[in-house]
Amino acid sequence: MALDRPRQGRFQVPEQRGASSHAAAGLRVEAIVEAALAVIRADGVAGLTMRAVAERLAVRAPSLYHHVRNKDELLDLVARNAFDSFAADRTAYERVGSLDEWIAVTTTGSHRLREFYAEHPGLAALIQAKATPYRDQGDGSRAALVRAQLNALVALGVSEADARDIFETIAHWTLAAVAADGPDELFSDGLDLLMLGLRARLAA
Repeated sequence: MALDRPRQGRFQVPEQRGASSHAAAGLRVEAIVEAALAVIRADGVAGLTMRAVAERLAVRAPSLYHHVRNKDELLDLVARNAFDSFAADRTAYERVGSLDEWIAVTTTGSHRLREFYAEHPGLAALIQAKATPYRDQGDGSRAALVRAQLNALVALGVSEADARDIFETIAHWTLAAVAADGPDELFSDGLDLLMLGLRARLAA
């Protein structure tokens, strides 16, 4: 599959319907997610409760319910916004001008993502459980990062369908490595092989 003429990415930010109820109520989404991730780092997703997050935020648990109605909504919020710390990766994808650069950004990002998941027990499984067939759809930092990856490939001439296949393959390898908790060398070698296969596929 030879690379076609570069074109603009088509994976767009979904239309937002009004201001966030969290922001309107005076508590930022970022603060809630940051507190939830701190709980997960300490106690895993299994230890994530409304009370634990409220304690991290130094507010009463009933106050948190004005911003997040229940634990299911809290889990959804975390799954959508867990990648706030990957803003630099999104910016890096916007500057990608070649397949080599995309591979370099993705390889570095995949290693960081694996480390991030390892530091937050149960988060990878949570995000996978909340994933939709089109992971670039929706709001939050998770979908924004996926859109950046896909748009960078499409801008290089990769078809949208192939871009999604490439993303899903790399994402599943990273998630599998987290679940297996194998050695770093095995993850790195597997990732390198995936990138070699990607080069061969796009050059065909």
